[in-house]
Amino acid sequence: MMSRTEYTVDEGIGILMMNDPERLNPLDIAMDDELLERLEACEADPAVQVVVLGGRGRAFSAGGDMQFFREQIDSGRYEKLDEILTHVNRLILYMKTMRKLIVAAVQGHAAGGGANLALAADFIIADETMKFSEPFTKIGLAPDAGGMYLLSRAVGARKALELCVEHPVIDAAEADRLGLLTGLVPAGRALEEAVRYARELAAGPLRAYELAKVQNFAVNYADLETYLAVTERQTMHEAFRSADFAEAVHAFCEKRPPRWKS
Repeated sequence: MMSRTEYTVDEGIGILMMNDPERLNPLDIAMDDELLERLEACEADPAVQVVVLGGRGRAFSAGGDMQFFREQIDSGRYEKLDEILTHVNRLILYMKTMRKLIVAAVQGHAAGGGANLALAADFIIADETMKFSEPFTKIGLAPDAGGMYLLSRAVGARKALELCVEHPVIDAAEADRLGLLTGLVPAGRALEEAVRYARELAAGPLRAYELAKVQNFAVNYADLETYLAVTERQTMHEAFRSADFAEAVHAFCEKRPPRWKS
């Protein structure tokens, strides 16, 4: 099977890139599992001090694969949708609990699960082409991949609900104003600047930084695993099987407005 990612270690920095640019780096099961496997390798490798996570092409990640969603709905294989949730949430939880720091390098669209993958990193360096969105309700879903949880921690409960219900596409300047970004850089320089920032971290008291990450998790994310396993799983189980989701997926594939059922 062809690899969906690229991975190199360059002077202590593990550079992990999603590499399915034609499909905008969708977070399907294969991508989720490969990212998790690579991150576990980074955590275990003493040569890796800090991880940089990015995506090849014109998008960081556009999230879910709508054609795959349609295939599962039309065949009634809803368990496959539940399976995707299991795999992406395992990845999100690992990113927050691994000790090594992760710097996301974001260009172009970070949408849906792709937005939440970026939020699961410890730092986000984005370039001016970044477009951040949580478009789940647009297709009849509630946020997955820890979206509501992670976004609420980043911007507060009321703003998180607004961004998920109204699902605007936020440009890089607005994402920076909301406090989502660690750094905003010129177009085309997200990866370069993320690696530079990772090198700065690696040159510092790295053990102290990693222990600070452990503390930050305890203060802000201690119930993330329960949220993913209970609240998100229950709400997504219902949403995946809803008439609105089926209608929205068909409308997207047929390039027409959805006719909501609920």
